[in-house]
Amino acid sequence: QRMRQSATMIVEDFSGDLDTTLDLPTAKAKKVLMRFPMIGEPGAEKILLFSGRLLVLPLESNGLRVLTRLGVVREAKSYSTTYREARKATLEMLPADTAPLQQAHLLLRRHGMELCFRNAPACHSCPLRQTCPASLISEP
Repeated sequence: QRMRQSATMIVEDFSGDLDTTLDLPTAKAKKVLMRFPMIGEPGAEKILLFSGRLLVLPLESNGLRVLTRLGVVREAKSYSTTYREARKATLEMLPADTAPLQQAHLLLRRHGMELCFRNAPACHSCPLRQTCPASLISEP
């Protein structure tokens, strides 16, 4: 249903071509992309990064969880505040280059999906366990 709705939007609202939308100033492009079902700020930023139009690290929940557990950013009460703080911190830490940002996004997402679960993370299998503050706290 959401795929059909998105396809309909692309055809009807954008004449089948999103390139001109992606070329808009970042804030406008994000706003347009966020009109699509299931696309929030992280999703819009991911589209812009992977289309080579934005040099930030877009973090979905898995990647953001990894960075909070590693101590890169403190978890705030709201997801959006934590997201903004993590994005700000990573802007200072990572090169402003598309390929490394894409790779960092994919690696953080995968790590969160395969090891750093929301509940019962697999710290014993984690290659970062020796330096991860969350792992050190949870060890017996």
